[in-house]
Amino acid sequence: MKRVVFLFLIFMACSSLKAQLSERLSWSAAVVSEGQWNVSHGGTRWMNLFNAEFGAKLWRGALFDAVVLSTYGAGSPVVGDRMGFSNIDADNSAFSLFHAGLSQKMFNDNLAVFVGLKAADEDYFNTPLSGLFTGSAYGAMPTFTESHAIAVYPEAALALHLEYTNGNWTLRETLYNGAPSGKIDEQLRFRPGRDGLFNIGSIMYSCGSDDVAPVSCTLGYAFTTKEARGHNELGVWGSVEQPVCNIGRARLNILAQASKNFASATLCKGFWASGLVAENVTKSGARLGFSVCRVYCIDGNETDAEITFDCPIGAGFSVQPALHAIRACGRSNVVGQLRLCYEIGN
Repeated sequence: MKRVVFLFLIFMACSSLKAQLSERLSWSAAVVSEGQWNVSHGGTRWMNLFNAEFGAKLWRGALFDAVVLSTYGAGSPVVGDRMGFSNIDADNSAFSLFHAGLSQKMFNDNLAVFVGLKAADEDYFNTPLSGLFTGSAYGAMPTFTESHAIAVYPEAALALHLEYTNGNWTLRETLYNGAPSGKIDEQLRFRPGRDGLFNIGSIMYSCGSDDVAPVSCTLGYAFTTKEARGHNELGVWGSVEQPVCNIGRARLNILAQASKNFASATLCKGFWASGLVAENVTKSGARLGFSVCRVYCIDGNETDAEITFDCPIGAGFSVQPALHAIRACGRSNVVGQLRLCYEIGN
């Protein structure tokens, strides 16, 4: 009888420990496989991305989280566009650290402080509507990727990130080492005297509910010291996302983005984008989007018009075809994509 009681106590202790661990630990993994085809001039490429995320609650308000990436592409790039029609394109890498650090919430969770490895696109540019499009410009404006020492996919840099929320308002401020990289031995360093510094911040107003896409208005700036690029760089940007109306089941939204650099020696002078996104066009929650973006550079301008359709197909799978019409320096290309995604997690 004592043995039975002893085993029962062990079982209850293990069950309690498992429940506590499940509350404290979170994880997710995603695989994205994409076929690319230059319809105008031929050429195909197969690109793949695997990312895994892990989070652990430590003490009250504290969280350690990390993201690792693995990328593989077969075939040559199908077009030499400046803005990047595919936001998963990257050099082949079996393993890279994209995010790793400790965050602490305080003052009734209004203020969050993060220290560690980080990229700017996850905080400043990836939004519910712009995240639909496959073009890289929506996740990292070329105004900053071309001219600033900004850390964006697939690179990261050591950072100190502050985020303060009060009602519908959110202020963000981040200071990065000015030499982002995809290599761990180069990422985990802070050398402002040699690498310079990159500073970015924004103020955002957002309101909405769980079943309605939020109204979102953002103003931000970016500054790079001369040690990073040889001269100081100052740029500003703004974005707006706004639900418009319902058409049957579907909800129509608009988005607009614009950015400008002020330094005379900058490579990229400005950028704008506008788009329409229809949500819930099917019972499974598919989304349809159309957008146009344009970048202005000292050596030529480029325009990219994209239409895409993201459709969940169940059990964590989704399929997303997209078509880009790209015009740059008097040359036109039509590029097609077919993207398959699979996600799991707790």
